[in-house]
Amino acid sequence: MITSNFFKTMALYNKWQNESLFKICDELSDEQLRLNRGMFFDSIFKTLNHIINIDEAIYFFIHTKSLPEFNPEFTPYSEYSELKAARFEFDEKLVRESQVFSQTWLDEIFEFWSERLKRNRKVSRSFYYVQMFNHQTHHRSQITSELHKMGIDYGNTDISYNPYYEF
Repeated sequence: MITSNFFKTMALYNKWQNESLFKICDELSDEQLRLNRGMFFDSIFKTLNHIINIDEAIYFFIHTKSLPEFNPEFTPYSEYSELKAARFEFDEKLVRESQVFSQTWLDEIFEFWSERLKRNRKVSRSFYYVQMFNHQTHHRSQITSELHKMGIDYGNTDISYNPYYEF
């Protein structure tokens, strides 16, 4: 599905993008962060919480091969400072792992029953890293759209401008 180099590229990309996003959010008031803007998860704050909630659930699955019970609308961090610290810690963990996990480990196939699809699934571990990174990008774009509406320029998202990645 993906190579270990792709895993590293995306881990570094998401670290960069999350740092950029939180730098902007640091300048917003708590009221601005928590304002119901009609987003899928209401507010910027709840959307940021949703992203890490799903990341943590996928990560649990990747490392245990057990599907966790979780509520996609759960808000794991009630304070912005806790959420930011958890986000940065999680991103650092992904970067560290991306530098050590082998292609064999990433290619390992998980087999499990999907209640949602009502069928057995056989999917590589790397598939779930792709899902995690894709999910983050999807919801960050919802937040950056709201920032744009507020007149805030989010900046560059082009992967080739990532200051952490050496090509």
